[in-house]
Amino acid sequence: MHMVPCASSRRWAFTLVELLVVIAIIGLLVALLLPAVQSAREAARRSSCQNNFKQMGLGLLNHEAALGHLPAGARMTLGASGPQILANANVATLPYLEQGAVTLRWNQSLDYWKQLPEILATPIPLFTCPSNGVQTVANQIYEQLGIPAGVRLATTDYAYSRGATDAWCLANEFPDSERGVFHIVAAGYAEPTKLCQIGDGTSRTIAMGEAAGGETWPVCVRPGCNEAVEPPGVEPPRVDVPWMIGNLGNNEIAAGGYPYAGIYAATVESLGKRPVTSTLVDEAAITDCRSTTNGGTHATSNFRSDHAGGGFFLNCDGSVRFLEAAAELAVYRALSTIAGDEAGDWP
Repeated sequence: MHMVPCASSRRWAFTLVELLVVIAIIGLLVALLLPAVQSAREAARRSSCQNNFKQMGLGLLNHEAALGHLPAGARMTLGASGPQILANANVATLPYLEQGAVTLRWNQSLDYWKQLPEILATPIPLFTCPSNGVQTVANQIYEQLGIPAGVRLATTDYAYSRGATDAWCLANEFPDSERGVFHIVAAGYAEPTKLCQIGDGTSRTIAMGEAAGGETWPVCVRPGCNEAVEPPGVEPPRVDVPWMIGNLGNNEIAAGGYPYAGIYAATVESLGKRPVTSTLVDEAAITDCRSTTNGGTHATSNFRSDHAGGGFFLNCDGSVRFLEAAAELAVYRALSTIAGDEAGDWP
């Protein structure tokens, strides 16, 4: 009798050793590819951040072409009830950044805290660096001004250059070797900067720079400070800056546990200093225009960036450069002033 052999019922499968080897290979590939993916993502974020500056540069130049001057850092009126700071440079530039919807709903004659809450909470994509992410701010100090509880103010990751001075004074009488492009303008005291006033060339003068916020950027109070403010029982303050506020912090606000950064930065201190120095006007020295390097008592925040190795800066001609954090401080300061015949140039 012829016997037909039965098909084998044996099943083939991975052994435990083979399975572990496959898993190890997959893990190795992931470990090799992950840095490349992260690097590609950061390159895309850097490109987007650079493009934001290019768009803001066009906005500033269009403002200058239309009105004959760059926007004021902020507009200030002086009345019987004291100074009132109205639209800042971000607000003034909105019509030239294709932000007509927000512009139409912004009342130019009112303080920021009297604006519509939904406008205060509206993020402007151009004002956010993707490497830093989107931050919003809610603080009791805003509620005390009348902003409804729970409204989180949209922020910006970019600051206007004050130059190589961190002083704040009513007259804005700064040495040409320290004067930057943006300052607070009050009728009878100062005028906004014109491009023709930039003596060393618009391509060699910083208009704006990065001013990152978020939990990795704590804040301290005075120039040279190296210990972050940590009020007991509350979340440590950070340098997240609402894009619509032109007001400055003062001694009373800082003493209350809320040192403030603002939409300005100076080159008095190095790029990327951490913790970030707060912006503070010493109201008792409101007529003193000396920087802290010359004995003054005011303060202005430093530029900072979440990009490795340095940060992007917008020049007054609309060009964008990446400045290394290790750049010589004297050159860094010179690039931020409107004076001519400087020793510095882009490294």
